[in-house]
Formats: sequence, structure tokens, C-alpha cells
Amino acid sequence: MDWKKTETIFIIAFLILDIFLLVLFIDSRMSSSPTPLVSQTLEEKLKSENITYGKIPSNPEVGSYLSTEPLAFTQTDINDLKGQSIMVQNDNQRIYSILKKPVKIDPDKYGADLMPFLKSDVFEGDRYTYWSFDRERREMTFNQKIDGRPVLFNTNGQIIFTLNQANEVISYRQTMLGDTQMFDEKDDVISGTDALEVLHQHGDLKQNSKIVNTTLGYYNLVSLPSSDVYLPVWAFEVIHDKQTTFFLVNGLEGSVINTSGVDTNEVPNMREDAAQKAKAKRLK
Repeated sequence: MDWKKTETIFIIAFLILDIFLLVLFIDSRMSSSPTPLVSQTLEEKLKSENITYGKIPSNPEVGSYLSTEPLAFTQTDINDLKGQSIMVQNDNQRIYSILKKPVKIDPDKYGADLMPFLKSDVFEGDRYTYWSFDRERREMTFNQKIDGRPVLFNTNGQIIFTLNQANEVISYRQTMLGDTQMFDEKDDVISGTDALEVLHQHGDLKQNSKIVNTTLGYYNLVSLPSSDVYLPVWAFEVIHDKQTTFFLVNGLEGSVINTSGVDTNEVPNMREDAAQKAKAKRLK
């Protein structure tokens, strides 16, 4: 018997066995190890749910809680409004104007061709910005700006222009908020993308929705006897199943404001109660 050859065969056999056992050991360890979870980004989550959106602001913002109340118009405020028949209503808190010469505009220009009239023939008109056009009611709405941002869903800071069928402005109703008082120093406001993630986590966005507009503005959350309290909010205009709804996210606290969705048809009368509670100023 050739012992040397036999010894070599045994060594090779044991080496093959060791390699085989090592492979089995590694395979069993890998199969028993938990599979790492893959974290989806917000973009991937929205895409998987077929939720589409345009440009969402991601720049840092600042804002603060503030208080204000409806302004009472004085005779001096309306003296320079020419070419109009002016009435002051609601304890002098609303101007109702009928134009002697209608102003022709294109509703599809988002109020751009109405800006010259606003600046020259409406009291403090340059403090308002375009918000929406309701084709059924023939009404174009401009919202007052505070700290460069629009006041949202509040009848106390709006100009609503009425158009005839020829797309001519024939009258308008104007309300205005007075001086504002900041509650504290300005603080960081969450970005639009962070607000969108908050809204998505809250479960308000339905599959197959489309976010058509994102706006940072001020919203009247609390009405007090002497004034109203406003805070910066992100407003998301969402279309789902041909219905438009607005969802609001608190820009300072990063929480969804419980409005059960602000329907566009409800916007004009949402804060009517706040106007009744606010302290009225009288004509001197």
C-alpha cells in the first residue's frame, strides 16, 4: 500500500469537507439575518401612490403669531376713489363699489391686467394679491398681504371683483385688516417640502391626487373679543376625483390644522363668525 498517496487523498478529502461545511455555515448565518428595511423617500412614496405635484418651496422661512382686527374705513379713505359709486357697510368695515366705467380684463391672466386699477383706484390696493377666479360666480378674489404673505380664507382681508359675461369688472367688495402686532420674535417656519411630508404622514392625501398649488400665508386660527390671532400656515390646494380641497399645515409647529379640508366652495364664508366677534371701529 502506498501510504504517502493515501495520506494525500485524506488531506484533500478533509479540505473539501471543511470548505463544504464553511459554505453551509455562512449560508445559514445569512439566511437567519434579518433583511434590512429600505427607507423610501417622500418623493418615492408620493410616486407609488400616484400623487403628483409641482414645485414645492424648500427655502427656509421665518414667521410669527400675530394679532389684528378688521379695519373701519373712514371718509378720508374713500374720498380719492374716483369713477365709482361707493357705499360703506357692516359698521364701516366693508366698501361696496359700483364702477361707472367697467374695466375689461382677461380672467386667465391671474389678475395681472387688474393690477393698474388696484393701485390707482382702490384704497391700499397694492396690499392685495391675486388668489382665485370663480367662473360660475363670476368673481375674482384678491387677498390682503401681511408681511408679504396672503391672508388665507378670511373675509376680513379680501377684495372680491364681480365680472359680467363680457369679462368686465363692474363692482367690488373690499375688507381690510388693520395694524398688526407680533406676539414674539420671528421663528423658523418649516419648509414647504417638510409641510408636505407632515400632510402625507397624517393620511390626508389620497391616491391619484394632484397638488396644484402650495402657498405660505397667514390663517386666522383663533378669534378673541378684541382681536384675531393669525399664524403662518402652508396651504395645499389638492384635486382628487375632480374635487378641489385645501389642507393646512401649521408652519411653526409642523402639525395639520383640523379643518377637515377647506373646500373652495366654503371659502367665502368660512370666517364670517370672526367678523361678527371682532371689535368694530366707528366713523369719527
